[in-house]
Amino acid sequence: MSALATSESRELLAVREIAHAYLVAERPGDVQQFALDRVTPLLGASFSLVMELGADGQLLRPVAQHEWPSKHRHWIGALRVRIGDGPSGLAVAERRLVEVPDLFADASLDAWHEVAHELSFRSILAAPLETADGPIGAVAFYFADATSLTDEQRTLVRVVADQLAAATDKAHRTDALRRANAALAEANHELAVQARARAKAEQQRDAVETRVVDALLALTAPGEALEATAALGRLEAAHALAQASHEFTLVTRAGFTPGDDDVDPREPLREAVGRWRQRMPAAVIQVEEPTVLLPTIRASQAWLTRAMDLALGLALRTADAATLVRAGVELGRGFLALQVRWDARAEVPPADAAHPPVHADILERVGRGDYLDGSVAGRLVTAVDLPLLRALVARLGGDVRLEMPPAGDDHAHAIVLLFPVAVRG
Repeated sequence: MSALATSESRELLAVREIAHAYLVAERPGDVQQFALDRVTPLLGASFSLVMELGADGQLLRPVAQHEWPSKHRHWIGALRVRIGDGPSGLAVAERRLVEVPDLFADASLDAWHEVAHELSFRSILAAPLETADGPIGAVAFYFADATSLTDEQRTLVRVVADQLAAATDKAHRTDALRRANAALAEANHELAVQARARAKAEQQRDAVETRVVDALLALTAPGEALEATAALGRLEAAHALAQASHEFTLVTRAGFTPGDDDVDPREPLREAVGRWRQRMPAAVIQVEEPTVLLPTIRASQAWLTRAMDLALGLALRTADAATLVRAGVELGRGFLALQVRWDARAEVPPADAAHPPVHADILERVGRGDYLDGSVAGRLVTAVDLPLLRALVARLGGDVRLEMPPAGDDHAHAIVLLFPVAVRG
């Protein structure tokens, strides 16, 4: 067999092996390195390099090399070639095979003479890596001596460049598909979580509404004749319960928008205290405000006032007539607290927001005549108030913390509404 036939056989074998590597490799670097290792010796080159185009579309960076001079290998990672500069940059810019038989005989490449001396090469062959979307990089072979390649060798370089481009493009598309699938899976998971949360909220709202309807029917059901005051009391209780139920339904709807104002936290505090002082003139309510400048809360002032109104009502319901109820504002690290504190022996309302015992609670207090307390002035604190407070504060971006000691302990009761705020250092 002639030397030419043997050379062609080796080149065909190399192309076949590279094609096989392209099919089985998971990373483009595997194909790039394999191709350089197989083709560089066939061409008689001293070393070779594959460069990819960066995200900026202007600079080529190395991604694979074969026999790069060892004493200069440490800086290869920092190498960058601008599109249009040098043989590799020119190959990408003009999308063609660029052959430099003798670098030192080309005056236009004098800027590369020093690099050529350092790396000991004299001739370069560079080919662009192209896909249907355009060039994505270049492969370059460096020769120690002035070299003139044959047409067969040029064809081999073009074929290898096409294979490298295909392998790189395939890997990029596979990686993009993998990321898209991961993002889709995450989005589907989030949608499933939201769907479960919505279903749970709907169940809770339905449970509250069912109990409210039962309580309203019981309050308004015909029965024994009632005195005018007792009948009015039942109507007031029914009205308060209906109002709280309506607000609970509104606040827990997915489309509820509580507003987005810059609210001074002192304003809803003062307004809520003023309302309860009018309703219960005998109540002892002390307002505690810090003297420092407070950050604002991004929320609705009307709904913040309603939240403080609910918290004060829950406190006054369990406090004795002469008990001091302290309502105030406290600034912490990254949070602002609107709080109501008091001492009482009475049992606090149930904290189960999912299944508040509206029916039993209202009927029990109606039977005791609680709704007839003239000091309440027609404002009954209902069993919906605590779940309404929790839901409302959550929709305003905050959280409710209850500090309720065990039964028999008459100290340190508190309802605290916590809101995150940005505090400048």
